[in-house]
Amino acid sequence: MAGSQSRLLIVDDDHEICSLVVQYFEKHGFQVATAYSASDMRRMLARESIDLILLDIMLPDANGLDLCREIRQTTGVPVIMLTAVSDLADRVAGLEIGADDYVAKPFEPRELLARVRAVIRRRAESRPAENQKTAECYLLDGWMLDIERHRFASPGEVLISLTFAEFELLSILARHANRPLARGHILELISGIGADVYDRSVDVLVSRLRRKLENAGCPLAIISIRNIGYALQAQVERR
Repeated sequence: MAGSQSRLLIVDDDHEICSLVVQYFEKHGFQVATAYSASDMRRMLARESIDLILLDIMLPDANGLDLCREIRQTTGVPVIMLTAVSDLADRVAGLEIGADDYVAKPFEPRELLARVRAVIRRRAESRPAENQKTAECYLLDGWMLDIERHRFASPGEVLISLTFAEFELLSILARHANRPLARGHILELISGIGADVYDRSVDVLVSRLRRKLENAGCPLAIISIRNIGYALQAQVERR
């Protein structure tokens, strides 16, 4: 179980919340560092190894969503967004730019602890064993999906620009090609959570991915399966 080997960074300008998280998580075996601004966070990440970031959406010197996008471009550290805003659009935006989970304030410390452990466990299980890393590539009707290098390209090697969440969705559908996947299962694989309240975000992601594929002239079809979810119909070749 995640604990003494995991180091968290909470990025929040609310000193009371930071103190609560530090005390609670240290009692459960975590090491916790704090940053009260985006600039503090950048300095912390430059000098310390962090296993997970708890990131507030409203900071004095940055928007949390923009900061999450910046983190995704520079590091693979998982991110859980913390916010007083519970609007679905903000949750979808967080998932799209690469957040691993989303927790609304005020939160129950036990729930936050469970979500942190789930994200850390999921990330650990997804890493290839040391010295056993292998490439994972698929030809989907002739289009190349290179999961290791995060690239999706046409048969003519034209790269297709996908957001983090769109690429994760396409990867999940490719791994389960020609088989139906439930919305909850898809979302759990993307974000590490499976709450029904988030299910509509899968529909939004599918719609955006379909539009990207269509605009790129890609023949891949993401089929809606009534009362279940979605399936990718494609001729798949593992490379």
